[in-house]
Amino acid sequence: MGHIDVSGIEFTLSDGRVLLDDVSFRVGDGAKAALIGPNGAGKTTLIRMICGDVQPDGGAISISGGLGVMRQFIGQVRDESTVRDLLLSV
Repeated sequence: MGHIDVSGIEFTLSDGRVLLDDVSFRVGDGAKAALIGPNGAGKTTLIRMICGDVQPDGGAISISGGLGVMRQFIGQVRDESTVRDLLLSV
């Protein structure tokens, strides 16, 4: 049984603006979830925190089970790889 548990996440931008303040949620095993919001709301930052690329200023993120991620920007493919090859390699 896997899950993602986000508890009390806080994040402040370098200019002092609060981006995320006391964000909490849990996505249970087999559940589907979507992050919806306007540009600049912190969706990408939150995903980067869940992936471990960015550390929150406060709160905690707990993940059990597997977490698969396909990055939005993966660079250029310099060989004859197909999208199928890329997806199978993740």
